Amino acid sequence: MKPGKPLIYLGLLVAGWALLQGYRSRPEDAAPLPGLDRPVEIIRDRQGVPHIYADTEADAYFALGYVHAQDRLWQMDLNRRLGSGRLAEVLGEKALEQDRFMRTLGIRRAAEQNLEGLDAGTRRLLDAYARGVNAYVGRGERLPLEFWVQGYRPAPWTPVDSLVWLKTLAWNLSGNWWEELLNLRLSRRLPPERIAELFPPYPGDTAFRLPALDSLYAGLDASAQALMALEIQGPRRSLGSNNWAVDGHRSRSGQPLLANDPHLKLGAPPVWYFAHLEAPGLSVVGATLPGVPAVVLGRNRHAAWAFTNTGPDTQDIYVEKPLAGDASRYLTPDGSAAFGRISETIGVRNAAPETLAVRTTRHGPVISDASPEAQAVLPAGTAMALRWTGLDPEDATLRFMHQAARARDGDGIRAAARDFQAPQQNIVYADDRGGIGFVAAGRIPIRRSDNDLMGLAPAPGWDARYDWTGFIPFEALPQSRQPESGKIVTANQKITPPGYPYWITSGWLPPYRAQRIDALLDATDRHDMASFAAIQTDAVNPVALQLLPHLLRATPQDPEQRRILARLRDWNGDMARDRAEPLIFAEWIRRLSEVLYRDALGDLYEEVGDYNPLFLANLLGGEGASHWCPGPTRDGDPPCAAALGRALALALDGLKQSYGADPDRWTWGRAHSARSLHHPYGSLPLLSWLFNVEVPSPGGMDTINVSGYAYDESSGRYVGEAGPSFRALYDLADPDHSLFVLSAGQSGDPLSPHYRDMAEPWAGGRYLPLVMDRDRIVKDAESTLRLEPG
Repeated sequence: MKPGKPLIYLGLLVAGWALLQGYRSRPEDAAPLPGLDRPVEIIRDRQGVPHIYADTEADAYFALGYVHAQDRLWQMDLNRRLGSGRLAEVLGEKALEQDRFMRTLGIRRAAEQNLEGLDAGTRRLLDAYARGVNAYVGRGERLPLEFWVQGYRPAPWTPVDSLVWLKTLAWNLSGNWWEELLNLRLSRRLPPERIAELFPPYPGDTAFRLPALDSLYAGLDASAQALMALEIQGPRRSLGSNNWAVDGHRSRSGQPLLANDPHLKLGAPPVWYFAHLEAPGLSVVGATLPGVPAVVLGRNRHAAWAFTNTGPDTQDIYVEKPLAGDASRYLTPDGSAAFGRISETIGVRNAAPETLAVRTTRHGPVISDASPEAQAVLPAGTAMALRWTGLDPEDATLRFMHQAARARDGDGIRAAARDFQAPQQNIVYADDRGGIGFVAAGRIPIRRSDNDLMGLAPAPGWDARYDWTGFIPFEALPQSRQPESGKIVTANQKITPPGYPYWITSGWLPPYRAQRIDALLDATDRHDMASFAAIQTDAVNPVALQLLPHLLRATPQDPEQRRILARLRDWNGDMARDRAEPLIFAEWIRRLSEVLYRDALGDLYEEVGDYNPLFLANLLGGEGASHWCPGPTRDGDPPCAAALGRALALALDGLKQSYGADPDRWTWGRAHSARSLHHPYGSLPLLSWLFNVEVPSPGGMDTINVSGYAYDESSGRYVGEAGPSFRALYDLADPDHSLFVLSAGQSGDPLSPHYRDMAEPWAGGRYLPLVMDRDRIVKDAESTLRLEPG
């Protein structure tokens, strides 16, 4: 996906010059704009947040489209191309594999179907937003720098483009298909009991063991490997979130407080863009998605709402069997059916277009057709199709956001959640009547009781046992209102009560963050914004507190190791930037994973990853240690004693090589930073300084202030690729007491002062005001723009 470097560097020089010229003549007032009914005023505050004042709801969303295009047009165009499978048109052949997959998946085809089923009111706002985007582009304003470099102008924005991006985000948060392929490949290397040990069940749950399906999976391993290589996200690191609320009995103000920090891939610019919209019947502020006409997460004058990813299993891969005598048909429980066929033409920059033949089954698209490599190694008479709720023809998720913006209370938020389909989210809400509540809204498939795979591995497509039989009714989804405890916490942990009758997933994230949040909430009788901020930025590592008693049983082999162990013994688990202990701990458990299962997994080690805390906790506690721990253990030694010692020695050697011999200089902030990556130029060494936003940061994989880091072999550093994409705190007693901060900045222009101005406050745990009061907004104004109808 990298354009030719000489062309890029030359283009940047030209574009930078042109951009600077554009700044000198940027107008404060727009020319008359077609598609606008009444004048609109846009006041930008000192953080670059637009406050939009319109006389109609449609004009407010028109203006939102206008400011999105003004600040994030490249991001918007790249994202719709990603979801539509049209990156190769501008990035060339290196994007072709990804385009093939997205065209086969059919997100844009699904979005087109979804648009047809939406109500007139939602379509009206989609149309108004698209007119606003196109009004900005049509004015002939300077285009973002990236368009100059790539040498093209963006096509007009359409309502389908908005739905494509919303659905692409849902895809990014729905990774079950990739995990099914991983389990398929692991089953060729490990017996079911070893896989169950490698991926332990949620604490307190019974392990689910896959049946032996060697005959079904014979020959599929290489094809699965090729498909996994196409995944646009790869293994997901800390793509979760935190949200929690307390009611008025547990707050100093007597009204609820609500916190939210969605954990996503960190990008420059961020995936989110804050905005405030005012119109008759509409008064809302919060996080928007450039390209989507809605405040996705935020608050109005009466209620606030927050998301975390539920992590349901809404995807299944099916192994389909084309008929031996007629490859145009495939086997079904009732006999056979004809493959659907769709022809897609993929444009390629500086190359001839490619025609892609897409097949579909009753389950969904045949994704094994997306990769020539996968097709080449797929056994004859076999195909792999994908079923995903996000491809269903009915999806009114966008309508939830419009209804939430107008909700008068928490009950209105819950009622709006009936429209939420994909991805399933734990929606926690609070209102100024003192209410708090939660609903895990989304479309979740019901699987049969005799389904022995339960979405954990590819299933025989011709066997009705593995077909979905319906969807969990809204009333039966996990939810609560006004809990007796006066608090609600979701952090991707298991949310179903004992005896819950439906299967949602076996892939709940461990409850480390949820338990830590819960404990900190209980440590204070009455909360305020300061105590909520302290919880949200807490970097004490529950995994370290769990594993350290086991790690510290290692026998030191020399004075240096003895000093290191003493240092860790005095550590409180805080993953602070100025401490050495977080780095020593992170390196030790990374090396321990290598020692324990790198050789056993071979080429699958990178897919499984080097961070597996439940597995380590079980092994160091004695469960399954004899199968995984190398070397003999003497009587009285702790489980995996030899592995502990070997990993500690490797860790200290590696740290000395990367950071010198003095442990006092091994700080976590020196080794660990949050990197917001620009696409596509952030990966080019000579340009990354301009386009990427990188800042030393605290936190770890399971701290509340999370960092989804990956170890970089070349530098010996831990790079935070995912984390809190924004933080927000909502005070229902006073709308203007609410706070927020983005991971980078509002602007998508690397030369803008608002491109990276929030990065250091974000890393340092500081916040900015999220204001709705017009007098304060005017007083704090950086600029004012007036849009006039044409």
